[in-house]
Amino acid sequence: MRLWPTVDTTTGVFRPSTGALYLKNANTTGPADITLAYGLPGDQPITGDWTGRGYKSIGIYRNGTFYLRNSNTTGYADIVVPFGNSSDIPVAGDWTGKGYDSIGVYRPSTNTFLLRNAKTAGSPDIVARLGISGDVPIVGDWTGKGWDSIGVFRPSNGIVYPRNSNTTGIADINFVYGIAGDKPVVGDWTGQGKDTIGVDRNGRFLLRNSNTTGSADLHFTLGVAGDDPIAGPWLAPPSSSPPVQRGPGTPSHPAAVAAPGAILPRRGG
Repeated sequence: MRLWPTVDTTTGVFRPSTGALYLKNANTTGPADITLAYGLPGDQPITGDWTGRGYKSIGIYRNGTFYLRNSNTTGYADIVVPFGNSSDIPVAGDWTGKGYDSIGVYRPSTNTFLLRNAKTAGSPDIVARLGISGDVPIVGDWTGKGWDSIGVFRPSNGIVYPRNSNTTGIADINFVYGIAGDKPVVGDWTGQGKDTIGVDRNGRFLLRNSNTTGSADLHFTLGVAGDDPIAGPWLAPPSSSPPVQRGPGTPSHPAAVAAPGAILPRRGG
């Protein structure tokens, strides 16, 4: 369930070669509004509303462990969770409408989503198969139902396969958006109350306001070829929004808990 007024999703990029993040507060061409370093080269980025505050903050996935931060600032991980293995792809979403995001992975070897309802170690609460070899996992609230469900993007041909429940089965819809080699990104680009598709094409974002085939409704440049696209929003909702609702599985970890082998990230790109 949505606990906050709907806020437009904006984008960002993670640079795997350096661990730098570049976040934008508007879907327009221009320099990043927030630039920071978090993680190490080769890490996989993940973002989520980890504590139900109404905006997303950064995280990384390294060799089967999530390192999540509760603010879009340089620092150590606030939440550290082992889940999955080194070949998995991280995902995050609100799988049950509880009001905050929790973790999951997509296992390419079996085309299986393994989802947790809390940000804690343990067995998956939800297991669902979708896709074929080479597909890329996507997650979103495709219909405005108030919680996130699974999907896949097929980079070989640009076909999108969203599913409206976190269960094994065929996609509820499918459509073409993008071309071979595009990287998918998902968000509510206009505050309409549901998520739609977008792609990053070597630093050019092409966002669509409906989950249908067609031309981009928004397009702008951010980042460079090789960056990984990520989606916010990165700013807190207006002060008139309701108070934070915290759920289980959001412990306060000491700041000294850091990703193994990492040095304290520093500002800059």
